[in-house]
Formats: sequence, C-alpha cells, structure tokens
Amino acid sequence: MKDISAKYIGLITGAVMVITAVILFYVLKFPAIGNGQYLVWALYSAGIIWSLMLYKQHLEDQRFKAYFSQGFKTFIVAALIIIVYTFIFYKMNPQIVEKMIYDNNAAALKEGNHTPAEIQGNAKQFKKIFLVGMMMANTLIYLVIGALVSVIGAGFLADKKVKS
Repeated sequence: MKDISAKYIGLITGAVMVITAVILFYVLKFPAIGNGQYLVWALYSAGIIWSLMLYKQHLEDQRFKAYFSQGFKTFIVAALIIIVYTFIFYKMNPQIVEKMIYDNNAAALKEGNHTPAEIQGNAKQFKKIFLVGMMMANTLIYLVIGALVSVIGAGFLADKKVKS
C-alpha cells in the first residue's frame, strides 16, 4: 500500500466519489443538488489527506512544496473524474433541469412581474447555459476544496525546521 502513487489515490478517490453520488441519487433518492454533496466533498478531502499521509511515510522530501504537489496530483485526478461524471449525470437526467425550470417558472408566475414571453425566454436561456454553468461551478468548487485541503495538510505535515 505504501507504493501507491498520488494519481492512483486520485483515481480511487474519484471512483469512490462517483459511486457515492450514484448511491445517494439513485438508491437513497437524495436530490442531485443538496446535502449529499457534503459527503462527496468529505470523501474528496479524505482522499487528499490519505495521499498526504502516505507521502509522509516515505520521508523523502518533507517540504511544504512537496506535500502540496502530492495533494495537487491527487485532487486534480479526482476532480477530473467527478467533473466528467457530472457532465454524464446531467446529460442522462434532463428531468432535473426540467424540474428546475418548472419551479423557476412557477415562482416567476407567482411574483406577477413577468410576462409569459419573458418567463419562456428565461427558461430557454437557463436550459441553454445550465450544463456549462454546472460544469464551471463544480470545477471551481473542487479545485478550491482540493487546494485548501492540500495547503492545510501540507502546512501541518511539512518539516518546520529551517535548513541552513
């Protein structure tokens, strides 16, 4: 187990995240966008920490930069996997977008400030940009979480001694 590389830990972490997301949505019937995301984010963070802890056992380079690099390699692979999954998931489940549009249209009708033509135009625009927006948001979220966990983990694990 010691010889597992950061990219393989990223692959394992990404696979566990996808399996968890599938179980949450299809088996446990959690909403696609909701509190179930916290579990997926926790698994993502745990995978990065796992990678950093395994790296610490090697005692090769104990500098902050080396730890962050290890975390980076892990979180990039895991983030790529979950982002590809997100694309496939929303392509396979267009009813999620349709429900969001329906709910948004119903709220706009209740307000009474919008014409039916405006509501339909907004619905078309929302449908057009939803997937791109979701991909961008998920990419940003996973990169920020991965970078934060890597920085914090590297800060705790790096050798604090100043070498002269």
